[in-house]
Amino acid sequence: MKVGFVGLGSMGLPMAQRIRAEGHDLTLYARRAASLEPFAGTDVTIAATPAEMDPGLDAVGICVFDADGVQEIVFGPHGLVHTLRPGAVVLVHSTVSPTQIREISARAAEHGLRVLDAPVSGGAPRALDGKLTIMIGGDTEAVAAARELLSTLSDHVVHLGPVGAGSHAKLINNTLFAAQIALTDAAMAAGGSLGIDPEGLAAILTTSSSACVASGVRLRAGSLAAIAATPAGPTLAKDVTLMAGALDDATGDAPGGVPGHELIDVARRFVAAMQEAGGAR
Repeated sequence: MKVGFVGLGSMGLPMAQRIRAEGHDLTLYARRAASLEPFAGTDVTIAATPAEMDPGLDAVGICVFDADGVQEIVFGPHGLVHTLRPGAVVLVHSTVSPTQIREISARAAEHGLRVLDAPVSGGAPRALDGKLTIMIGGDTEAVAAARELLSTLSDHVVHLGPVGAGSHAKLINNTLFAAQIALTDAAMAAGGSLGIDPEGLAAILTTSSSACVASGVRLRAGSLAAIAATPAGPTLAKDVTLMAGALDDATGDAPGGVPGHELIDVARRFVAAMQEAGGAR
């Protein structure tokens, strides 16, 4: 396929490298020249702006931090809508709110572009190996049109429904992850209150029935503050906040309480730690 890609951060870079390694015709755009250095001397085409990408691209992947970044790439003064051919598929791998991705999709459709809500999970090593989890929301025909590219990136593509469904799933996943980190922190605090050796307790919690990816992250980091200082901290805090808003939008004034808010309440402990560390975004 003829593929464009924008956003060469910790996830986007290995995804773009995977696309090239699998033989697709790849065009890249990045705001920072340094982001393009891994592709120096290769057959990858570099565009000066999104609008200067090949108009005949079959699909463009976008993996930037937030919805504002996606909108700038798609609709800005030098955005994709000015030149990309009608019928092309735009895959938004960024984690944004369901409302935001629906608005982006509707606006892009006015220019003949098909948007897939396509957030990812798995980390850089799995991206390089084509083993990401990709959560898809969007039109079935658009998914079929992008199938070859999706298969390059992932052996676990799940089509969840219309645009917005992928973002709902990603926000639930990341909120649960943050809540698990916060609960592990609480477990360590309980151990401290009972006089248990923290290193010994950490060794138990990483090998027993409560062990999970999130608990391992907290136990290796040593504290919530240490996680807050990593690039993952602000991203998780942002996603918990987006999830809280999505849940409020979906349930409104539902009688008898709002299902799912127990999860948000726990996850907000993580957000509070981010705020205390001055890293929340």
